Amino acid sequence: MKLPSPGFLINAFSSAFRRFPGATLCAAAGVAMIFILLDNLTAQGGEWVVKTWLVCQLGLPLMTGLVAFSESKEWEEKRGWLLQGAGLVFLAACWFLLDPNAASFQYVGLPRFFVLLLIAHLFTAVAPYLNQRSVADFWEYNRQLFANIVIGAVFTLILFAGLSLAILAVDKLFDLNINYRIYPKLFVLLAGIFNTTFFLFHFPEKYAFSESDAGYNAVFKNLCKYILIPIVGLYLLILYVYGGKIIVTWSLPHGWVSSLVLGFAVAGIFTYLLNFYLSEYDDSFWVSAFKRWFWWAQLPLTALLFAAVARRIGDYGVTEMRFLVAHLGVWLAVTCLYFLFSKHDNIKYIPISLGLFALVYAFGPLNAFRVSERSQIGMLKNLLEKNGRLENGRLKQGGPDIMKEEALNIHSALQFLEQRDALRHLAWLPMPLDSFPKTAGASGDARRIAAWAHIDAAKPLMENEYLPVRCTEQPFEGIDVRGFSSFYKIGLNTPGEKRSGYFFNLSEDGLHLDWKQAKSGRVSTIESFDLQPVIRKWLSMKTEGDPELVLKDNYFDLPGRKGSLRVFFNEAVINQGNPVKKLQSFNSYVFLKEK
Repeated sequence: MKLPSPGFLINAFSSAFRRFPGATLCAAAGVAMIFILLDNLTAQGGEWVVKTWLVCQLGLPLMTGLVAFSESKEWEEKRGWLLQGAGLVFLAACWFLLDPNAASFQYVGLPRFFVLLLIAHLFTAVAPYLNQRSVADFWEYNRQLFANIVIGAVFTLILFAGLSLAILAVDKLFDLNINYRIYPKLFVLLAGIFNTTFFLFHFPEKYAFSESDAGYNAVFKNLCKYILIPIVGLYLLILYVYGGKIIVTWSLPHGWVSSLVLGFAVAGIFTYLLNFYLSEYDDSFWVSAFKRWFWWAQLPLTALLFAAVARRIGDYGVTEMRFLVAHLGVWLAVTCLYFLFSKHDNIKYIPISLGLFALVYAFGPLNAFRVSERSQIGMLKNLLEKNGRLENGRLKQGGPDIMKEEALNIHSALQFLEQRDALRHLAWLPMPLDSFPKTAGASGDARRIAAWAHIDAAKPLMENEYLPVRCTEQPFEGIDVRGFSSFYKIGLNTPGEKRSGYFFNLSEDGLHLDWKQAKSGRVSTIESFDLQPVIRKWLSMKTEGDPELVLKDNYFDLPGRKGSLRVFFNEAVINQGNPVKKLQSFNSYVFLKEK
């Protein structure tokens, strides 16, 4: 491939348009929509522009895949045009169904659209091989697509950098005062037109490859062998060490574990696909071992993923994101079992099965949005019944006091349902939504319902996301420290001071106080102390409307297996804007009693 020249660009665009007219028009229309948005940043009523841009993004992979499908079938030109016409009808239907003004668009409509976008890309990856058994041809086809994407992106960035510098130089040297919007427009033009044209121009023209067409060049081979496989191996080691820690300490995994496991799965499967035929060209141990053992290594991590998401669902019910994590966990488990025990070892299974799972996730009879809505409604009803706020199957006005944490959970569930336009599905509301009285400081249906029912802590947390906490007493004043051997200082947002190789830090998740040891240049965690009971206790003492929490007790104890802590508290900040409340920062002195 040569660097793009003006002649190349003209030839490439004309060739791409003749072969992929639908995709080329979608790219041009998408660029036009972005230009309109950039020129009308503060304008109202641009829903049709947003809708058109979204549909154009969907049309790019869809129309490309339809052409690849018809070409692989060697259909006559008329049938190919009919197929593209059907694709345009589908895109038009999507345009009319999309409603950016809908209350639930951000939480339901947009995620469903992105699922369709994912399926369209997967369709392009597999379209020529839906009825063919050649896995080698499928692999080579996608290898070429990947190479085209990478090279096109590199050329696009180089062109953008060069042209931007040229415009900047002309602007400054000749005092032209060029509008700053020219730079994002230039990037959009290059990414939308040049990059798309480059990709379509180099799109494979045949779908059956000879041995001379396929294989690994030096760059591709080294990328797989010396970069991707070692990185994935290191990633795997870290996750396995953490899994071992969970077994040794018998502690439940943190919420962010699911993201890390899914990240490993994406990186690992991507590397596995690129590495699929590398063992035929390279007989090194690491290449063959990776292909042989990857799916076995993925299985325990999938179990860890299920444990993490089960904990979250058990505590806070099902949401679309937790449903997605669990859904991907099922797909990972099924995929692992397929490659471990199937005799075919067909990598076409990955995009096809992922597309089907995505379709079930967003549009199936038990889709994520319906299941999440039912889960939150069920959890909300249980909380109200538990706290005596339902009478004869209807929400009543007033009742017994509700614990702060449960009141916050009630409000969180109400907000969740309001954002998805699902409050109307609550059969136990005593009146229509628009009949709940407007109350000062209570805007939105969720807040008006909570205010009418006199549910404490009904104010949205995002209005006061961070809660400062401080003590009235000075640290160490009148406190018994007998039996404690050493003490350590923890700064607000700084690493704790070291004494005899030990130090204490607030964990990254803000839910644990980590006892660590630095030895021979290595840092290890001796024990993690759970701060959640302390956080819950503090939040239960909070008075509605107070900008901060002032405590009289200036210390608390944290018992552990390997030692006990007496924490002399000075000040902290609680992040209460998420379902899981955590410490954002912490300033204290820690006294240690080793066992």
